[in-house]
Amino acid sequence: MGIDYIFFDCMETLIDLYRLPAAEDYAMWAYKGSGVESLWDGFDSFFSFYIAARRGLEASLPPHAEFELRGQFFKILQLSAPELSVSRIEAAVDKLYTNYWDNYKAACYVKDEVAGTLKSLYSTCRMGVVSNFRVMGGIEELLEMLGIRKYFSFVVTSVASGIRKPHPEIYNEALRISGVPADRVLFVGDDYIDDYVAPTTLGMRAAYYDKNGLHPDAEPRFSDFAELPQILERF
Repeated sequence: MGIDYIFFDCMETLIDLYRLPAAEDYAMWAYKGSGVESLWDGFDSFFSFYIAARRGLEASLPPHAEFELRGQFFKILQLSAPELSVSRIEAAVDKLYTNYWDNYKAACYVKDEVAGTLKSLYSTCRMGVVSNFRVMGGIEELLEMLGIRKYFSFVVTSVASGIRKPHPEIYNEALRISGVPADRVLFVGDDYIDDYVAPTTLGMRAAYYDKNGLHPDAEPRFSDFAELPQILERF
């Protein structure tokens, strides 16, 4: 039948981090060096509010609804320093957000085999990105910064769509943009549910990027990104 479009997940598929962060690492990226550390009694205090803010936002939203990371930082300040004026809260949020994003970007890279494979596929197949992410415009900035944005016709993110994978709407948005039927799309990513099960449920094809051998029953699957062109030939 053939494939007209490849939809890629982004983080841990196209873009990797030098070390996969834990929740404490993400919080530290915002806190340390922000210039507003004195608002809390040390990092442990900040981290407790970081978790409380995230859980509060998640509980307030429908399943799979997305929020922007700036909203989480605003909630942290509301919970931990309610005496601050809105303008002071917003100023502190700006510092936390900028600090977090600078640290996040510094931790990202693209593997040589990913860059080489994308360059090879670009001449034969259209490609797009469908990714969960909580920084508005963040995926686009990372792709540009790391030199691979040029390979993709579009980018759909949960923060812009307001809905996270595996909700069908974010995939359907990508299908509408691509203008091709679901059965002409190959979805590629490292999350078994979001990037393999959910797309196939909607009629897309999927190739599971099983870097750690977690789902040997998935077919097709691959562990080396350079294998993707051979996977594509099966369709």
